[in-house]
Amino acid sequence: ILRRKLTVDRSAKRITEAAQKIMQGDFSVRLPVPKNAHANGHFDEIAICINQMAEELSHTETLRTDFVASVSHEIKTPLAVMQNYATMLSAPDLPEDKRREYAKVIGDAARRLAALVTNILRLNKLENQQIAPTPKAYDLSEQICSSLLEFEEIWSQKGVNIETDIEDGVHVYSDPELMNLVWNNLFSNAIKFTEREGTVSVSVKPMGESAVVTVRDTGCGIPPEVGKRIFDKFYQGDTSHATEGNGLGLALVKRAIDITENDISVESEVGRGSCFTVRMRRLPS
Repeated sequence: ILRRKLTVDRSAKRITEAAQKIMQGDFSVRLPVPKNAHANGHFDEIAICINQMAEELSHTETLRTDFVASVSHEIKTPLAVMQNYATMLSAPDLPEDKRREYAKVIGDAARRLAALVTNILRLNKLENQQIAPTPKAYDLSEQICSSLLEFEEIWSQKGVNIETDIEDGVHVYSDPELMNLVWNNLFSNAIKFTEREGTVSVSVKPMGESAVVTVRDTGCGIPPEVGKRIFDKFYQGDTSHATEGNGLGLALVKRAIDITENDISVESEVGRGSCFTVRMRRLPS
């Protein structure tokens, strides 16, 4: 009985000490668990739960730290550009063409900063479920066409070919505003990562009870290790395009998809492009 009491006391002390360390922010703490995981009954179960909790908290803390670091970097970069060009713009003998050029750079940096803040606020509202979906019946085919046409000037300037296979009259039941956010980000990314004379293909097809939207590009593609993280906040697999975005687009897409209870998947091959597929609940014709 005494040995049993000493074992219980030691187990309770280890658990208490581990819990106190976690309370103080030390998420590296782990309790030893014997190979026979139930040798000490409930104490081993508690130890396993505490280890899992510490692991999750450690992961969350890493994400939080990365988020803060990324936000700081993303905000500082356009601010530094605006400050530098504002200084050059104030030169009294600056030629008019240079004045217009510097003013445009400042304007572009300001728009990038505004877009970053807007996306952070959107993502925060989505993650905290401050935005409730308002589903209704609407024409998905029409929405896709309208959203795609908003990028016409961008794909024309870049020399990207657009191919469409959009079946008329595909109706869905979902939140059109949240889904418009999805299409805008998917189209923007597809065009951004497709080189000149490459192709972006968009299709809308009814398949059984689903409406299936595919956005395919002939861009750089996504390595497997990157594909696991593309829906994370601020993650950019191809840093050569970092100045064209802030790494929040696909995080917004994933959250909007989850909230509307739709589904998204991605297939990609390095050097051959990517294909995002969205499945939605289709209304009968």
